[in-house]
Amino acid sequence: MPITINLRREFEFTGNDENNDPCLFPRHTANHVFVQAFGFRTKTIASEQPRYLAFPFIVKLGTSLVGIYSEGDSHANSDRQIIIRSDDGGVTWQSTVFFTAATGAFNFSLLESLLTDGQSVLLKVWTVKNVSGVFSATQNSTVSFGGLTYALWSKAVDAPGGKLFRTGYASNGTGTQTALFESSDGGLTWVGKSVIFLSGSLLFNEADIVNTTGTNWLAVVREDSGASNPLYRANSTDGGDTWSAATIFPASAINGRQPNLTKMSDGSILLATGDRSGTSGYGGSAGDQVVGFDTTGITLFRSTDNGANWSFRTRLSPMFSTDGGQPYVNETNSGTINVVFYTRVMTKSSPVIASVTMTYANL
Repeated sequence: MPITINLRREFEFTGNDENNDPCLFPRHTANHVFVQAFGFRTKTIASEQPRYLAFPFIVKLGTSLVGIYSEGDSHANSDRQIIIRSDDGGVTWQSTVFFTAATGAFNFSLLESLLTDGQSVLLKVWTVKNVSGVFSATQNSTVSFGGLTYALWSKAVDAPGGKLFRTGYASNGTGTQTALFESSDGGLTWVGKSVIFLSGSLLFNEADIVNTTGTNWLAVVREDSGASNPLYRANSTDGGDTWSAATIFPASAINGRQPNLTKMSDGSILLATGDRSGTSGYGGSAGDQVVGFDTTGITLFRSTDNGANWSFRTRLSPMFSTDGGQPYVNETNSGTINVVFYTRVMTKSSPVIASVTMTYANL
């Protein structure tokens, strides 16, 4: 029999196991009942020791998952972008070099059967487009808006009128702020639409947005001056033209870096973060998971009321110290997600690109 869940608590679940016997099991991916209840599976997609693999950016094209990650000698020092693709929901992956900084050369081979004529896809700062079988990449890393230069960051999401939305952040002299940008040409060019998060001294930067209902949007942003990886939220009721004042999440409940918001087929919203506060999630040189909940790792939260309330924290993967994050959630089949992220497992290793596949309804 399938495992059923009756109560969802901060640290455990109650329900009935596969023999229909009452059980209590922890909200922890190392527990075999949790693994069975959520169909939980992990995979190392890429490891190139001692090369530093990081910052995945994964989208769904048709039924395939495709994206790029950075490869280099150290953090934020990449010399290549590697493209990966899965046609089976994250079970297996193909990979090849997408971009080489030294030559400026691109390899579009893993996109050729995915992009139809006239279709484009945004991967980090590049928008790849197919025009009559000829593929090209347009780079947009920064955009000027309101006298500031913004670094574009989030994924592109569908917006009204066939447009796309994404976010970016900029220094304003006393702090940093985050704005919304829109594109009318499939991501080839971007213009500023509105400022989402603005403060004289706070350090707002990486943000993601999701449409909740109609003209209503939710934004979640990273803030770097506060303790424990604080996250703030704001709402728009007019299609992103204006935004409410920023409000902070209680860090003990929801925190992290590089927030990722995704609307599910059942109408719920998932928020994934890279939590870099607390005890190291992996211990020392052995790479053992540290037991406890105030640990660094990839975390996931679910809302069934358009972001008004959120589930308890579920840690999908530990990370060693603060070296990991940038989770990307995609729904592969109704009720099942694949989450790609980067993480360092132990003291003397470099980060790897990894993923988790699981169901989300009982979070």
